[in-house]
Amino acid sequence: MSAADLTAGLFKLRFKALGTECIVQFRTPSVEGAKSFRAAALAWIKEFENTWSRFKPGSLLSRINAGAGKKSFELNEVQEHVLKLCEHTYRFTNGLNDPTSFPLTLLWDQAAKEDRLPAEEEVSETKKLVSWPSVEWGEGSIFLPEKGMSLEIGGFGKEYAVDQLIALAKQHEIPDVLVDLGRDLATLGEPPHGPYWVVGVEDATKEDTPLHRLAFTGKAMATSGNGRRFRIIGGKKFGHIIDARSGAPAETDVLTASCLADDCLTAGLLSTNACILGVEEGLKEISRHLGTGAIIQTIKQTHYTSIIHRHVLAH
Repeated sequence: MSAADLTAGLFKLRFKALGTECIVQFRTPSVEGAKSFRAAALAWIKEFENTWSRFKPGSLLSRINAGAGKKSFELNEVQEHVLKLCEHTYRFTNGLNDPTSFPLTLLWDQAAKEDRLPAEEEVSETKKLVSWPSVEWGEGSIFLPEKGMSLEIGGFGKEYAVDQLIALAKQHEIPDVLVDLGRDLATLGEPPHGPYWVVGVEDATKEDTPLHRLAFTGKAMATSGNGRRFRIIGGKKFGHIIDARSGAPAETDVLTASCLADDCLTAGLLSTNACILGVEEGLKEISRHLGTGAIIQTIKQTHYTSIIHRHVLAH
């Protein structure tokens, strides 16, 4: 941290979590207050990962998936809240974001390792395991009714974590904060040297190059896309975002979609939707939500909503 940052009361917390690089910048006049918020933020992230990471064999999520078709699991109030978010994301996206679509991800990941396209029968059989409405949950328990079903919250987990750290900052009376968990971020207040936090929107066609810089506060931004994350099968690129309707990676002209909204969860769902629906339908869906804006990049051009221009800084 620089001397200027210390003088301005700016603290920076860096850590790795949720499979990505994370940074939290915040201002507070009290060193003790900064330490308290830092400890609370790291503790929340650790508990969240220990509960919902599919990479931890002992996590609640891993145990739920291992028990598919065999047993139910008890949930506390906080854990059940995440299932309510699963329901919300499914309804909000009209089923495009299905928290039980993970078997399709596994199918295509395995196919990429073997450098082959999945057979139609494989896709058809795997799609039968994708059905959030069939999951039995509520009143403190969850049960995946079919063996082979898998729950996965990667479609909204990081964005939810951003929103929770913002809520935690408010609880600790931190007035100015930027939470950035791997390009999913949210802001409150202002940085030391201006009224708005300034963040870059990466150019999907040029690595480590900003397409635009956006200035905002009290808003959140999430970016989704296949421009950098993809599988290669038979020399062809297949994006990492799965369209549960087809059972295959989404095939649209969208490289990346960056959405600005009042909360990171909404921004993330809308940006991912755009990658599945394509530019025209994606922009229509974003425009239906008051106060949201987006930048959607394709190989040929970049598309903007009218609201986003309020936040774009001139080059």
